[in-house]
Amino acid sequence: FQQLKTSRKPGMLPLRKTTDQYGVLPPPAVPPPNATITPESRTTNEACIERLQQLQLQPFPKIYPTTKPPGDRGSKIDIQTNVFGIEIMKRSDIFQYSVSIKTDLTSSKEVVFTKKGKEEERHEKCCSILMHAFDRYSEFFRTNENTLIYDGQSMMYSTCDLFQESSDGETKTKLLPINGDDTNHDDLKSLPFIKLEVHATKNPPVKFSQEDIGRRSSDSRIDSIHGAYHHILDLALNQSCIRDFTRCMVFENGKIFFVNPLKEGFSRDDFVDVGDGKRMMPGIKKTVQFIEGPYGRGQSNPSVVIDGMKVAFHKEQPLNEKIQEIISKSFNDCISDFERERCVAVIKGLDCYTTHAKRIRHLTIEGIHHEGARKSRFQLKDGGASTVAEYFRDHYRIELRYPNANLVVCKERGNLNFYPMELVFISPNQRVKISQQTSAQSQKTTKESAVLPDVRQRIIMTGKIAAQISSDSKYLNEFGLSVCDEPLMVSGRILPPVKLEGRTPANTLLIKDNKWRLGQYARPAQAPKVWAMYAVGLPSSRFTPTLLSKFGDEFSAMCRSKGILMPALGDIDLVLAQDIEKKLSVAADAGCTFVYIITDDAITNLHQKYKALESLHSMVIQDMKMSKAYSVVSQGKKLTLENIVNKTNMKLGGNNYIFTDSKKYLDDILVIGVGISQPPPGNKFILEGKGLLNPMVIGFAHNGKEKQEFSGDFVLSPAGQDTLVAAEEVVKQSISGYQKWHNGQCPKRIIMYRSGVSEGSQGNVIAYELPLIRSTIDSFSKKIQLVYIAVSKDHSYRFFKSDLNSKSNTAILKGQQSSVTGSRSAMLATGAPKAWDLNIAPGIIVDSVITNPACSQFFLNSHITLQGSAKTPLYTVLSDDTHASMASLEELTYNLCHLHQIVGLPTSLPTPLYVANEYAKRGRNLWNEAYSRNPVPRGTGSESELLQELSNAINYKAYGSFLDQRVNA
Repeated sequence: FQQLKTSRKPGMLPLRKTTDQYGVLPPPAVPPPNATITPESRTTNEACIERLQQLQLQPFPKIYPTTKPPGDRGSKIDIQTNVFGIEIMKRSDIFQYSVSIKTDLTSSKEVVFTKKGKEEERHEKCCSILMHAFDRYSEFFRTNENTLIYDGQSMMYSTCDLFQESSDGETKTKLLPINGDDTNHDDLKSLPFIKLEVHATKNPPVKFSQEDIGRRSSDSRIDSIHGAYHHILDLALNQSCIRDFTRCMVFENGKIFFVNPLKEGFSRDDFVDVGDGKRMMPGIKKTVQFIEGPYGRGQSNPSVVIDGMKVAFHKEQPLNEKIQEIISKSFNDCISDFERERCVAVIKGLDCYTTHAKRIRHLTIEGIHHEGARKSRFQLKDGGASTVAEYFRDHYRIELRYPNANLVVCKERGNLNFYPMELVFISPNQRVKISQQTSAQSQKTTKESAVLPDVRQRIIMTGKIAAQISSDSKYLNEFGLSVCDEPLMVSGRILPPVKLEGRTPANTLLIKDNKWRLGQYARPAQAPKVWAMYAVGLPSSRFTPTLLSKFGDEFSAMCRSKGILMPALGDIDLVLAQDIEKKLSVAADAGCTFVYIITDDAITNLHQKYKALESLHSMVIQDMKMSKAYSVVSQGKKLTLENIVNKTNMKLGGNNYIFTDSKKYLDDILVIGVGISQPPPGNKFILEGKGLLNPMVIGFAHNGKEKQEFSGDFVLSPAGQDTLVAAEEVVKQSISGYQKWHNGQCPKRIIMYRSGVSEGSQGNVIAYELPLIRSTIDSFSKKIQLVYIAVSKDHSYRFFKSDLNSKSNTAILKGQQSSVTGSRSAMLATGAPKAWDLNIAPGIIVDSVITNPACSQFFLNSHITLQGSAKTPLYTVLSDDTHASMASLEELTYNLCHLHQIVGLPTSLPTPLYVANEYAKRGRNLWNEAYSRNPVPRGTGSESELLQELSNAINYKAYGSFLDQRVNA
């Protein structure tokens, strides 16, 4: 944007106009209160809409609250961003067209190339066909005077009206035959007649200029925002990569990777192997955003936010080589059943190909056969029989090198066929799915992708150039776009340190480098009268009675030093894993209210059961890994033990410390955090396809008991919803919890921090969720004011120190390995700069220039980044009855990030939201434990009512005793 200051006029205020002149289509109407929600009208807001109808409430208008001036607290600091300004140099009318590409393989078999699907090669084929058509039918496409933007599938934009000669009533469709042999794609050569159809959509042309975008891209009236601008700019920035598919890989959500990273300027350390035939590949993720820009409030400027990333891909290699990497050994014979199962988990569903038939045949891997080519026999068409090895020798003159190796089972056009592994190749450009990774491998890829800020900056700039998102891009210049070469530098602020107190206000905690150690607790928990400690293991576990006794003594001593007067242990024992459930039941019957469990690291299936038993018996259960307990007693790790006891105090209902609230921010205020656990992606469609319930779990936490203490619960809510019908129950329980400890009085104000709200769903939350919340609040008192803030980490913004490069250079001068050129493993080995040295510090606020001009937003980096690059949360105010200043909202939020209580560090999210997320996870565990073996059918009645009933059977409200203590700490 600095480059644009001399050529741009700052006076572009949004005009708030919605006339057809700007190509606006009216938003879909909300069903009236008496309308029935039909299958055709079901949306991601249906549960809230149905509830509004039941209550005879109207949706709120989709309008952001009035924007606030930026905050003014803290000292100014320059922050480097990853935001690049875009300038529109031309005025154009943009016409939209749908594209259909299909061909007939046989008289009864049609292939639709533009059909959405997972086949990445379809994108390449569509581009090959359309790029050829631009030349072959240049007169129709008006190639010499036109700029065409294609999405690689079924959507195309043009700066010329391709049907301008057609009359108004005439169907605007053009059929363009293509001979596949004329294209540059080998798979199309055998297709003599490909049907390319171009259809004009009913959408009016879009007025495209800097002024039009300023008017229509960032309006406080959300339904007036024209989404076409975002789509057009996004596709324009993709054009170079979409068309050059031999060099680039374009995926959903703006992700771009490169076939040969070295040729594009990336470092060899950017694409390291991570095992199982997988390799980390560098790339970028870009999003188009409309921001204030450098001229302050009231402006709207297009920009592109580019983030660097590393993602695991399957290597293109022979399948037998991939299997060797998975099982870590070469093989000539069949592998074991255990190895087969492990390999199938990695390769099932992968696209692959063969070339032995003198043409490329694309297949999908389904499994691994238990026999090899030499033994496996099948029937021939002439009635005879043959082994697979004989068949390939006789028909293809191929003598298999590994005839005893397992055959691979592949699906081709609906049929299952068996192939020798050595003749099957993994197709390129396939990202690794979560289900294709072991836990250890997932950790390894996560570590490799967590790059330090200087590495991320290099990947961003290298990827931006490789993707030709630059001021000299041919396609962008033709379209009249110019993208700044350098990222935007903004002026942020760093808030002063938060003051923390222990036992008394005079007992101020010493904070050094944004870290602190705890002394006497602000409020030690009341010690349990009866408690027990068990070490749960296997016959091979190394924990002994002596070690357990020593840990128990040290744990008790640490508790007493903090003010928790623990009595002598009622029971202490070594327990086999299969006996622990019975042991806990006996302990509960004996009046035990707290059990500390040390579990062997190799046992991974008991934690969920512990939590279910905890609720069932109303007995607090704290669990830790045996390796950590061993480090405490054998290596004297006192800090680990201190953190353990910090957690114990919270679980038992105590509080470790508070922040000094000198401005009385929390007086008469109820703060509520709302977190979400979505159904696991692996079983979502399977369960829903069988008509079984698979809900979202909504965790919530509030400070109903004490101003700075957060406890809560969870409720179940219909899955697939952007808006939460369960918000009613959340608010109701939170206000009731406040009244319980305040003599029946209501709070004066409620501040809600809600996660899981995407930018695209903010209007729906305002329209359908906020009316339910407001109605629930009004049922207690209409005087209660509400502030509702959506919190998101699901964005592409990154913030860097302005002197980051000089810090990296300083490390080099000191003889350290620079993280700019090293992989993560290399950096750790050579003592490179640490993450907290290179990342921005806690307390950094950015609330102007790169924020959405239509609403009040701020970025707050509250945490110390221990790994990779800082991911700074974005806070968006969706409702504010108090008209609070940005400064006060920012300061309160930063203060609330210091109440984690377990470790002496600020968290990235405010504590009520952090704790709410933990309740959501706990709710997911309890749901899985209660209903995974006995799934619940959806039924024919209200899903929301059924889920409310099921919630009350498994949540903490059902047992009551845990509602006012943070048992999930």
